[in-house]
Amino acid sequence: MKKYLLVLIIGFLMGVISCNNNNSPRPVAEKFIAAFQRHDFEEASKYGTKETAKMLKQLQRIEEFEKVKPEIKAVKFIVVSEEIAVNKAVVYFKEEGSDTEEKIRLEKVNVNPDSKEKEWRVALSKTDVKIPRPTSHPALPDSLKGTNFSAC
Repeated sequence: MKKYLLVLIIGFLMGVISCNNNNSPRPVAEKFIAAFQRHDFEEASKYGTKETAKMLKQLQRIEEFEKVKPEIKAVKFIVVSEEIAVNKAVVYFKEEGSDTEEKIRLEKVNVNPDSKEKEWRVALSKTDVKIPRPTSHPALPDSLKGTNFSAC
């Protein structure tokens, strides 16, 4: 009887531990950061909210417009901690060898309209993403290049 009770308790604990890992925002944040660092915005979009996917699409278009391939450095990062409050979370991370801690916000969202189950997704805001300014003005005619429009 004791053996059955012990097996039942161990099975229950393993189930609880595995369920907690699936409900953690950490793996979503790690996959998002890795894809974002590689400038694989399509892959990163899979781990973001709809709004985040729109911003990533805009970044991808800017890179395509500039026709400049960014230098992609293989930077390792370490997840320092995570704070979870019901349907919102913050994952703190830093680059390996750096003391500067950064954070990424996540939300639990319903990704499948047929299901009530929610999943963690990265929720970037406009202030989180620094959109580069174009270095050239191909849409402007030569006569307008260099014109100061702030005086109007």
